[in-house]
Amino acid sequence: MKQGSLFLVLGIMMAFFISCENETNRFKNDIPTEQSIENTDQKSHYGNQEYFLVANRGASTISVFNAKTTDYITDIALPDLGAQPTYLAHSKRNNAIYVGDFANKKIVYYDARSFALKGEIAIEEGAFHLWINNRVNQLWVNNIVSKATSVIDLNSNTVIKTLPLPKDEIPELTENAVQHDVTISPSGYAAYVTILDGPKSYVVMYATHNQKYIKHEVVGGDAHLLPVGTKLYVPAQEENKITVFSRFNLEKLGEIPFSSTHGVAHSRRFVFTTGIADNKVGVIDRYTNTIVSEINTNYNVPHNLATNRKGNILFLSHSGGSATQVVFYKVKRNGTLQKISEYDSGLNPFGVLRY
Repeated sequence: MKQGSLFLVLGIMMAFFISCENETNRFKNDIPTEQSIENTDQKSHYGNQEYFLVANRGASTISVFNAKTTDYITDIALPDLGAQPTYLAHSKRNNAIYVGDFANKKIVYYDARSFALKGEIAIEEGAFHLWINNRVNQLWVNNIVSKATSVIDLNSNTVIKTLPLPKDEIPELTENAVQHDVTISPSGYAAYVTILDGPKSYVVMYATHNQKYIKHEVVGGDAHLLPVGTKLYVPAQEENKITVFSRFNLEKLGEIPFSSTHGVAHSRRFVFTTGIADNKVGVIDRYTNTIVSEINTNYNVPHNLATNRKGNILFLSHSGGSATQVVFYKVKRNGTLQKISEYDSGLNPFGVLRY
């Protein structure tokens, strides 16, 4: 081999190894260690204060609770008559709470300390599940009436991309298909969207830097999402099971049976899910992916869940047209739940948030 050709080959090999090393490092940065989680929890942006919030969809309000004591603090009224707050997200970097208004084609955002109104962002119709990642400073929200996903740059509070249904990549999608849940990996590298389509749901993976489709997998109907460590938990209500994927490549890692599994949240050790049609809450050991306990709820339609920073209080909303109840549970070390208190938060308590 000529000397010039040899140098060319060596240069290509070196570039390949550097690329592989960068890819590995990126995935390493995507894995929160127990120590990094501990440090993040100890350094609260809000000092000693910690909040639970619930969107009261039928009352046009957000109820705020102390996440350490479960005491009620205040209600936040949305600015528009007939507003329907559905889901919420928090940006530590921007010191803001973002609320999807289903009825008015907008995101409304508030100061996370004073709860004062800061502004609005116009989006498509039917604001539903949404998720913020502070590393990329993006907010993704699914608009289920317009069948579109709005990607918002939180540096400018503007929509940088509106994603339609990925019909070219998933040609089998029917006219009933609609984007539903959304989450973003801790590193901010990838976003995941569930598309509901009758008895099937599609888990679609996108790159956040350019919002391009990466790949998808199929699970049962009415699927939701939760990233935990290196895993992506996908409860599918109509399939009565949670499928566990690798977040890096959507490789299937296992399944956890749980009837009518729907809402999902986690603490350091446990994953919590609602059996929305069976009025149950289940607790899963996330290291063994086994059910360690379950309880019957006092009210119908247990919907969405959040845990406080220590993981010793679970917050549950009960949804429905005439529902008003949110319930707080103590999470014991062995994973069993004990009811602490309950509160009438407003009509149709829906999405929940802890920060």
